Amino acid sequence: MAGQKPRQSWIYFINPYRLSLRCKLGHTHIYDLNEPGEISCKTTSCTQIINSSRVFRGEHPYIIWTHDDFQDNFNYIKTFSVIPLTSSTIERDKGLPTAYPINATSRNGLDKQSFALIHQICTVDANCFKDKNGDWLVRIGQIDKPDKEAIDERLKYFFNIQDKPSDDWFVNNASPELLEQVFNCLPDDIKQSALEKLIDNLE
Repeated sequence: MAGQKPRQSWIYFINPYRLSLRCKLGHTHIYDLNEPGEISCKTTSCTQIINSSRVFRGEHPYIIWTHDDFQDNFNYIKTFSVIPLTSSTIERDKGLPTAYPINATSRNGLDKQSFALIHQICTVDANCFKDKNGDWLVRIGQIDKPDKEAIDERLKYFFNIQDKPSDDWFVNNASPELLEQVFNCLPDDIKQSALEKLIDNLE
């Protein structure tokens, strides 16, 4: 039975074999992760090596958070930003404010208490959420609203985003990475106009 296009707060068992990684010089590409280890940056002029061993391997539950179109060279790839869930987190992670415990319920489909590892949020190719026939996978469940709101607050903490940032905050934290994070959070229907406005300001 085919599922529906994933939505925020839905949980899926997936293997994130194809996802976005960034080298230390800021080059971001989609990579196929066939096995853990080191990967050469796809940017032709870059000699950086990316360590992909931190990425979870095999099937794990993931919470859908946002969706976007990733521009890789001249192609647009549909992606989802996801947060991994694990029931076997180490003691060090349990003490982190970005490791949020979620109890198992019939609604979320988990079989035991799990931790949402917010500090390991990543961008995954949408094809990881499809079967061999190209149909969407069936979700196992979805998190409750209180859990969603708690994770949202921890994401703000992780990315150092305040509810109403001051001008000084932007001056002290301005970076290409922050600009990209803010842009990715914009609704899809206003991204184009936002880009055009930025280009007009440069000219």
